Amino acid sequence: MHKNQRIIIDTRTYVVDEIFERYKRGMLIFYKKGLTTKNRENKITWEVLKALARGIPFPPVYVSELQTGEMLVLDKSDRLRFLMKYLDYGYDNYEEYLKIQEMGYGSERDFLKDIFYSPIFLHVIDYMNPRYMHMQVGAFVEEWSATQEQSIRNVLYRGAKLQVFEELVSRINDSPKMRLIIQYNFIYFIMVDFVMHREFDDNEYRDADRFQLLEETIYELKYKDYGFLRELCDQFEYLYWRFNRKESREWLPPRMSLEVKMKYLCFMGAWMRVGSNHNMDDIFGNRRIRNIVRDCDMGYQSINRILDDFRRGNL
Repeated sequence: MHKNQRIIIDTRTYVVDEIFERYKRGMLIFYKKGLTTKNRENKITWEVLKALARGIPFPPVYVSELQTGEMLVLDKSDRLRFLMKYLDYGYDNYEEYLKIQEMGYGSERDFLKDIFYSPIFLHVIDYMNPRYMHMQVGAFVEEWSATQEQSIRNVLYRGAKLQVFEELVSRINDSPKMRLIIQYNFIYFIMVDFVMHREFDDNEYRDADRFQLLEETIYELKYKDYGFLRELCDQFEYLYWRFNRKESREWLPPRMSLEVKMKYLCFMGAWMRVGSNHNMDDIFGNRRIRNIVRDCDMGYQSINRILDDFRRGNL
């Protein structure tokens, strides 16, 4: 692991027109998101347009530079995404034309001239950085949700030969709405299994955080046979559906984020493979266990502390 390696980030100044040209050439990528309402899109779009027309700078945007030269936009606010869509398609009704006039413009051409020449600052995470560093920056700056994190991961690691992983996930639930959530849970589930079975060298990964471990997990998947992954998937699927059954709610907190649910799934799986008693209610009904699972940062040391407790029966 590169313990003391600093992340290379280059701040570049463009005008909107240059960014739009990248967008039209397919060199500016936005990660997949859930559907948004037309009203929300219009509201954000016109907030951006009005600000730029008044000379208010566009907020700096973090992007991940890929080896192909593409830029993956890490911003979750959708400002840049909706601005690009507007510039691509223009306004679609007379009311929007009136908004342009109300801002003091005699024509859309004059209005767009000011928009296209507005400056925009990009913080570019250099492609030479390991991909886990791109994830570290994005997670810190944007405070992603679980599905946003997974959507970004799918783009950054799209050349990592994860077809088998994706095929197994689709067996559990193939709906577009659930796919990202299951992918997010399953990749962490595999990671904890790898830590438990000492797939990672202790000296090299002792200080690794979740994103470093996930990157190595993704690379290691290429060398695992289908039978191994299928068995892990069957265990995960059993726990996933059990976890979501109504009777499991007796010992679960009433409201949990997707991240906390992921931790429970991972350590329920670990307990099944480590513990002699498979009674989940006895183990995860224990307040101490719930607290250490909830507070786990999913880094190497934090995961191992819980696994060591399981192995020793220190519950």
